[in-house]
Formats: sequence, structure tokens, C-alpha cells
Amino acid sequence: MKRSVFMQKLHPTICIRLFLQFISSISTMTVLPYIIIYFAGKLGSTITGVLFLCVMSSTVLGSICGGYLSDKIGRKRIIIFAEFFIFFGYIGAALANYNWGMFPYLTFLFFICIQFSNGVVEPVYQALVIDVSKPDQRKTIYTYSYWLRNLGVAIGSMIGAFFFFTNLFLLLLGVAFTTIISLLITIFYIEETYHPTLNIKESKDGSHLQMWREYIKILKNKFFAVFLIASLFIVSVEEQLTNYIGVRLATELPETIPLASFFSFEVDGINLLGILKAENTILVICFTLMVMNIVKKWNDRFILLMGLFLFFGGYIVISFTTTPFILIIAMFIASIGEIMYIPIQQTILANIVPSHARSTYMALYSIAIICGMSAAGIFLMISSWFPPIILTAFISLMGMISFLLFYKLTFRRTVLSVNQKNAD
Repeated sequence: MKRSVFMQKLHPTICIRLFLQFISSISTMTVLPYIIIYFAGKLGSTITGVLFLCVMSSTVLGSICGGYLSDKIGRKRIIIFAEFFIFFGYIGAALANYNWGMFPYLTFLFFICIQFSNGVVEPVYQALVIDVSKPDQRKTIYTYSYWLRNLGVAIGSMIGAFFFFTNLFLLLLGVAFTTIISLLITIFYIEETYHPTLNIKESKDGSHLQMWREYIKILKNKFFAVFLIASLFIVSVEEQLTNYIGVRLATELPETIPLASFFSFEVDGINLLGILKAENTILVICFTLMVMNIVKKWNDRFILLMGLFLFFGGYIVISFTTTPFILIIAMFIASIGEIMYIPIQQTILANIVPSHARSTYMALYSIAIICGMSAAGIFLMISSWFPPIILTAFISLMGMISFLLFYKLTFRRTVLSVNQKNAD
């Protein structure tokens, strides 16, 4: 009852965005987790690595452009523009993998278009929600958003696991279909949430130089810069599971071993990686709303710091042990920590960005997340040069720095009382 009343109090745009995020997560995750396997099989791992860097770079460039332009011309036009090109990209990728043959390089070009457009629109989506939400609603909004996104990821990944290699054309068309649905709903049901004031001086002078000046100015905001660094380390630690930790488990456990002394089921390193990923997803889907209901009366700062402590503690254990039962317990602890800290972290982010530059701030946050993912890949590259204990020390150091930075950021203030003056 309380949840339905809360949803009724939300601005209609937020409810629409939550629904569109859910269906988009389902459709895109039927394709995105497996597309790198597609390219590796067609072109080899070396070329795929180069292509992956190009795609990541296009996402960063898109975020830079989309974030800045949205604060200058409004949200809706940018979303419509980006979603049209995402639709175009998936239609093109589908046609490049139809019955007449598979064309990986052509598919790559379409994915450059898709990821550039995704980069453009992602900070705008985030700014859109902040525009029409109240500070006291945001923690709950981000809890639902986090839960729906993970539910969509779980459903989409499962569909992709069964059909990606046999029905790629249809899956790509499916993503195009959900994108055009999202585009039409945005056109007819979402109103513009931000009407910028035209600055004549900027309109004459400022194209590219003005855009870069704006980003440099934002990075001089120490509070926000520290928040970006702390968030980057979180992502870098989390992404170790599918990078260094995944490779370590596969290497150190090539043969099957019992899952537990009291359980005869046996697993190898790759099986364990799949179990840990599935465990994290299932825990998030099943326990997010329950955990947040339990801790709702706790101090937000305590929830954030306790969540980070559990999250980093779990991943530090996962980074060095190969005992299956301990790994499962550690992932349980890390997942509960993740459930606790993410809504609070997102609320801090929403509360510290000024209204006149929301999507520009969100663009920098998106870039920090991409850098965190890339840092995990670099970690994998250097893993052959150092023993596991040193790499665990590096992971521990990243976790400690991130924890201390958030401790400092939230000192002498409750998380939800951080206001926009911090961002000026």
C-alpha cells in the first residue's frame, strides 16, 4: 500500500522513465554481454580489443557532447535525437547479420553509432529524473531504479544466453523495436523538464571551447571531483569479478572441486564465476526492497559507509581465496553492501549537482564509471606481472581510499541534506 501511494506521488515522467529503463535493460542485455564474444569469434581477440577501445571512446565522446548540449537546449530534443540513432544503429546491425551473411566490421560501425548515442543520452536521462524529483523522494526512486535495472539485466542476459548465437538478427530487431517504442513514448508522453536561459555571449563564442571550459570549471569543484574519484574506485573493484578475479579463478581452478565439504556438487573456476555473478543478481533482485525497508530508519551516512565496508570487504576476500563456499559467503556480504550503498550514493550525486548544469555533471559521472571499468581491464593486463597477494593489496587500497573519501564527503552532514550550494 505504501509503495503504491509513493508511486502515485511521483511525477509521471519518473514512472515512465522507470518503465522504459526496465524494458530497455531487458532488450539490450540480450545482446550487449555477448557481442564481444561475437567479435572475438569473427575477428580474433587482438582486433576485438582495439574495436572495444574505439567503442568505449565513442561512448565517452557522446557523454561529453550530450551532457553539455542538454544543459544548453533542453532534455527532450537530445533524447529524441539519440534514441533515433540508437534505433537506426540496431536496425543496421540486424541487417548486417541477416541470412545473406554476417559482416562484423559493418556491425562494428553500427555499434559505434549505438554507443555514441547511448553516451549522449545517458546523462540526459539522469538529469531528467533529477529535474522532476524532490530530494526526499530520490533515495526511494534510486532503489526502485536499481532493482528494476538488475531485474531487466537478469531477464535479458538469460534470453541472450539461449538465443544470441542462433537468433542474433531477431534479438537485434527486438532492441530496435523497444527503442522505437521508447522514442514514441518520449515524444508523446514526456514533457520538457528543463528550459535553459539563453546566454548570448555563450551562443556567439562558444562552441567547443566553451564546452571544454565548462567541464574544466566543474572539475575544479573539489566536492564533486572527490566524489568522482571515490565512485571510480568502486566500479574498478566491482569490475574485477569479470576481469582479474574471473581469470584467476579459471586459471587456479582448472579442475572441478566440491562446492562445499557437505555438498557433493563439483565446480571449476569458470563455473564458480558464473555462480558468483548469478548469486549477485539473484540477491539484488530478491533482497533490494527488503533490505532498504529494514534500514530505512537508519542514518543515511551510516547506511552508505556500512554498505561500502561490506562491499569492499566481500570483494577483497573474493580476490584471494579459491574456496567455493567462502567465495559464495563473500559474494553474499558484498551484494548486501551493494544494495545498501548504491541508492545513497546516487542520492548524493543528485543532490550536489546544480540545476543549470545537471546533465553536464552527469556526463562527467558517466565518464568516471567508464574509466573505472577501463581501470579494471588495465588491472587484468598487469596481473601477470605481480603475485595475487600484491593485486589483493591494490584492490584493498582502492577500497580503503574510496571508503575514506566517502567518509570525508559525508562528514558533519546527513547525505540527503547535501544541497546544491556544494556544487556551485
